[in-house]
Amino acid sequence: MQDVEKIKVVGRRNRLDVSSPAECYRRATLLQRRADHLNPHPRPRGFVFKARSWEEYESWRRSQSNPRLW
Repeated sequence: MQDVEKIKVVGRRNRLDVSSPAECYRRATLLQRRADHLNPHPRPRGFVFKARSWEEYESWRRSQSNPRLW
């Protein structure tokens, strides 16, 4: 048992910060909503872009003004 590495603990964990998974999900959803509100580019609808080659895909990607498309 003496070969076990010791872990250095700095400070103490605040018991109030422990959240349930549902609370964490709610907070993450709220944070994502705020980030989407600040983003100048709208979230695009789902679509499929089929390129015949990597070069065609790269040229399409460079022509897009919304970085959320790729």
